[in-house]
This record gives sequence, C-alpha cells and structure tokens, in this order.
Amino acid sequence: MHVINSATDEQVESEIKKRTSAHAAQFTEVIPPMDCGEFRTKWVRSWHPEIVTIGELRFKSPSCYPRAVLLGLNELDIDLLRLRTELCSVADDRAFVNMTVWPEVQHFGSGCSWLSIPPSDRDFQFGSYNTGEDRPSDTSQQSTSRRITFERRYIVQPKVTVWLTAVNCGPDKNPRVRVWADDITREGFTIHVDTWGDTDLWSAGASWLAHSGVRTDVRSGTFQIQDVRLSGTPDSKTRGRVSWGAPRMEKPPRVFAALNMLEFEAGKYCRLSLYTSDVTTTGMSWNLDTWLDTVCYQAGGTFFAFDDSEEDK
Repeated sequence: MHVINSATDEQVESEIKKRTSAHAAQFTEVIPPMDCGEFRTKWVRSWHPEIVTIGELRFKSPSCYPRAVLLGLNELDIDLLRLRTELCSVADDRAFVNMTVWPEVQHFGSGCSWLSIPPSDRDFQFGSYNTGEDRPSDTSQQSTSRRITFERRYIVQPKVTVWLTAVNCGPDKNPRVRVWADDITREGFTIHVDTWGDTDLWSAGASWLAHSGVRTDVRSGTFQIQDVRLSGTPDSKTRGRVSWGAPRMEKPPRVFAALNMLEFEAGKYCRLSLYTSDVTTTGMSWNLDTWLDTVCYQAGGTFFAFDDSEEDK
C-alpha cells in the first residue's frame, strides 16, 4: 500500500478521524448514524405479479438531517431479467422504494438492500451510474465503462465497491451481467458494466461506495459462486464465507449485501435470493439460493460491514 510521506497507518487513521470529527461538530442535533436493512416484496404482497411494488424502509434513529440512501438488488423472481430498484422519497424516520419491472415482465417477487450514509462522515463518497449515460438503451454492448472522479481526494488508496441497481436484458439468450471497479486511485476509479457470450444487455445500473482503505471500523469486498463451485455445475443452494481480516471487529457488525453479477439459463425464470448469516467478529457467511427449475450458472455479491457501536453509547 502506498502511503503519503511514509505516514503510519495509525497517523493516517487519526487524520481521517480528525477530519470527520471536525465536520460532525457542525451538526447541533442528532446526526443519523450509518444504518442498513432490506426490503423484499414477499413481505407486503402475494406472489401474484405486479409491475411496481412499493416498499417502506424504517431507520433506527429518526433525524431532521438529510441522509443518503443507497439501494442494491438482493432478490428476484421474474421471467425476464428486466428489473430496477428506485428510491422514491426519504423522510426523517423512513424511506420508500419502488421495485419495478418492464410491462411485459412477470414480476412474482424481488428485493433490495439499503444502506444509509451518515452526513457527518466525509470519508465516505458514493454515487450511481447507468449505461444510459454513455449509450442508448436500444443497443446492446458487451462492455461499458466510465471514469469516476471523487469530489474529495483521498489521503491514501481507497477501497471501492459497486453493485447492481438495475438490469435490462433481452429475451431468448442467457441473461448475463457484471458490475465491477478497477484502476482505483486517490482521485477516482473506473466503473464497468459488462456482459458476455451472446447476451443482449440493453442497459444496467449500479451504485458505488468508496472509503479509506486503512479504516478498521468498516470492511468491504466481494464474493461469488465460483469461490466455492464451478459455474458449469449449478446448484440450488450455494454458501460461502468471507473473513473481515485483521484486526477482528469489536462486535459482530451490521452488513449490507447486494448482487453484482448474474448469469441464468435462458427460457427459465430468473430466481435468486442473496442473504447473509452467521455474522461474527471475524467474518460472515453468504448464501445464494435459487428454487424450482431455475438454473443459475453464476452470481456474485458485494458486502459492506460496519461497526455501529456509536449507537450503543
């Protein structure tokens, strides 16, 4: 890892905390802490198809300050991979989201994970990207990318995670999509939205989150089915485990997890559920499950774990 002026990790982390604390001092009322959760349409309706299902997200700590809420897909039960999650509104104690499909899609169910970013912590930088910003949605393209420039330059190399918020694939071919980031510097990174094979990927959307790489109160990364099995041997239940790395976290963290890669067999329904389990101070288990006749060759996810000890004080 490259460190400016040969500063130690402790010095860099101290500087990050100092900048964050100075910004937090500007807030005179309760600052909304980092928060996360999920919504799944099966919690509010039956499996009968709907084009749009509205979900309510409840925050742990109401606040008058505006908060940023990032969304990511975590579940789908649809005949065509044409789905998006959208933030409708944010209030002091809740937010509302839409799980939306295209009119011709049979939308039996879907879900999203959500992550609320505290306005007092300026180390976090985030945003969204859609392929429609760089090409028309009536054409398919195997690779689409864009250079993202951070609003604030990082002191050290940051970590960047990305995940899916929308996918629009054509019919009759295996739906395939992957979002990822590379060329990460202190000034920015490149976000990629890819497909492969003969897939028609008309459009896709992603969210991204960056933070200083030396932070120990948060951990982030990715996982995929191929970590534990070959893509050519599909199974209805796939489970793996990730480690937070050293040092261990002070207590089991809260975890946001969303999908970043999908590949299904054409002609069958796209069914997949992502969830986490066995969260400890050293790591967590991830689960990618399908059901009925769905064939899922590949899937992957992004995780962001954080210590919410501040809420317990």
